Amino acid sequence: KEAEGEKQRQINMAEGGAQAILRVAEATGEGLKKVSAAVEQPGGEKAMQLRVAEQYVEEFGNLAKTNNTIILPANLGDLAGMISTAMTFIKKGDKV
Repeated sequence: KEAEGEKQRQINMAEGGAQAILRVAEATGEGLKKVSAAVEQPGGEKAMQLRVAEQYVEEFGNLAKTNNTIILPANLGDLAGMISTAMTFIKKGDKV
């Protein structure tokens, strides 16, 4: 009976994990639809560019806090170029 109980516990955990993954995927899809619609609004692309820049700076700052060694991109000061590159990838994704 103990082995049967353990087996059922593992099945229940696996099913719960699968449901959690599905819910996260569904929520991510809905979020992406909302972001896509927002980008299409007037000023949406500029807002997205600002958000990408904010995340870039934030994540780079996090690297500086947690690591003793930092690998710097050659064009660290070219934030506009980084945003342009990100926007190119995003726009190419629209055509896929």
